[in-house]
Amino acid sequence: MVASTYTAAMKHLRRDEGGYVNHPSDPGGATNHGVTQAVYNAYRKRRHLSVCSVREITEAEVEAIYRTQYADKVRYDDLPAGVDYATLDAAVNSGVSRGAKWLQASIGVSADGVVGPQTVAKAKASDPVKTVKAICSKRLAFVQSLKTWSVFGRGWGRRIAGVEANGVAMALAAGGMSSLGIAAVAKAEADVASANSTAQKTAAGSTAVPAATSAGSAAVTDVSTVTVIALCVVAAVLVAAVIYFVRKSSINRDRAEAYAAVAEETLHA
Repeated sequence: MVASTYTAAMKHLRRDEGGYVNHPSDPGGATNHGVTQAVYNAYRKRRHLSVCSVREITEAEVEAIYRTQYADKVRYDDLPAGVDYATLDAAVNSGVSRGAKWLQASIGVSADGVVGPQTVAKAKASDPVKTVKAICSKRLAFVQSLKTWSVFGRGWGRRIAGVEANGVAMALAAGGMSSLGIAAVAKAEADVASANSTAQKTAAGSTAVPAATSAGSAAVTDVSTVTVIALCVVAAVLVAAVIYFVRKSSINRDRAEAYAAVAEETLHA
C-alpha cells in the first residue's frame, strides 16, 4: 500500500529537482527531473532498451525510477509519515545508502545503509519529529563539507530546510494534530529560527571587528615575529568564527522561511 504522504512528498521533491540541468560543477552530470544520465542509462538497460539522453526521459519513466530506485529501496511505505519523506529526499539527492545511513544514525541502529526490518521497527518506535530533524541536520552537515557547497550550498540549504518543515508537518498530521495546531507549531519553529538567525548575524558582525583588528595589527612591521604569529592565529580563529556564525544565521533564516511557509499553507489548505 502506498503511503499517504507519497503524493505530497513527490510534489515537494519534483519542485526542488526542477527540469533539465547540466551544471559543470555537478559531479552527477546531466540531470532531468532529478534523474541523472547514469541512473537513466541503467534503468533503460535493465529493460533492454537503447540508451538515450536524459533530456528524452518520459514522465512515466521518471515516476517509475523514483518509485523503484529510491522509494522502494528505503522502504518508504513502511516508514512513519514525515520520516519517509525526509529519508526519500535525502536518498534522491545524496544516494540511497547515504539517505538510509542518516535515518539509521538518527534512530540509533547500525548504519549499514540498508533499510531492513530492524530499521523500520526502530523508526516506528521513535519520535518522528525528532527523527526528521535529526536526518536533516546530518544531511546538512554532510553537504556543508562538500567542495561544491560554495556553488550549490544556497539551494541545498533551502531544500533541506523545506524537507524538515514539511516532514515535521507530515509527522504531526499523521499523529492526529489539527491543521490549526500544525500551523501553530510551524509558526513557533519559524519564530525561534528567525530569532536565532538574527542573534547569529549579530554575533558574526561583532566578531568581524576584532578579526580585522588582529589582522591589521599583524601587518605592523615593528612587532616581534612571535607576536605576529600570535596575532595571525587569533585573526584566523576569529575569521573562522565569523564564517561559522554567518553560515548558522543563513541556515536558520532558511528554516524560518520554510516553517513560515508551512504555517501559511496549512492554514489555507
